[in-house]
Amino acid sequence: MTELMTTTRLIATALRGTALAGHPVEEGLGDTILIGDVDPTRLREAWQAAHSVLPVTGRWPVFTLPGDLDHEPEAAEIDELDRASRTVDPWSVYRRYVDDEPLDRKRVEYSVRAAPGDEFVATALDQLGDVITAAALDRWTYDALLADPSLAARAARYHENLAGVGSWHTWDRVQLVLLPTASQWLAPAWVGYHGAGSDDRNAAWAAAMREWDQRWGAGLVAAWGTMLQFVVDRPPRPGQQAWELAGQLLAVGGSLQYEQWQMALAVAGSDAWFLHDRP
Repeated sequence: MTELMTTTRLIATALRGTALAGHPVEEGLGDTILIGDVDPTRLREAWQAAHSVLPVTGRWPVFTLPGDLDHEPEAAEIDELDRASRTVDPWSVYRRYVDDEPLDRKRVEYSVRAAPGDEFVATALDQLGDVITAAALDRWTYDALLADPSLAARAARYHENLAGVGSWHTWDRVQLVLLPTASQWLAPAWVGYHGAGSDDRNAAWAAAMREWDQRWGAGLVAAWGTMLQFVVDRPPRPGQQAWELAGQLLAVGGSLQYEQWQMALAVAGSDAWFLHDRP
């Protein structure tokens, strides 16, 4: 990789021949570079253009809302975040809350009728036993759907809006920020996420993004304060891989009101993620 590009003129030159050619380029807070006049309906195309010149610029692109960039990190803060991203176990910090109180029979029957279907109520009650928790029912449902592709297809309506960029939020105005680092997991030094509103969760967010980058080729595209958007190169395989990732996404995206089986089915075939955590 060439030396980090720091001037607006050099950045503009690097963007020639891309979808961002001719867009205004200016300096931002904390040694960032801001690219203006991006069409908010073409986020992925614009992000891909900025990401394509990463080997030249050494800068990771991420969208934010105008005015959201309000922190200028010290070098020591960035170094500490980098250390934490390599040493912190993010899943000891981000834990998805699941009620372990036994479900009543009516609740179980209702859930099973929704997916995988009426004909599986007796089987579920028999296989799950007398004490059924939400977590046990969630995993039983996932396994039942995976075992029969026709059932999984029938249940697609419960998770199809989670897959792809169709789940992404859109805004009237956005700004594209080029961070002064090629390591996307250091983005929390400049941009914020409500779900990482403390030092330990910020470090865990960085560690999670580093893990997702290495394992799934997940790239941070946008940080909207309470929402995150990623593109994914290597979606997990159906089964345990997708199940574990689904739990992680639901833990970091604490306001996503979906069951883990829904998320697991969605991420196995998706090239984009959307996370949400609000006050």
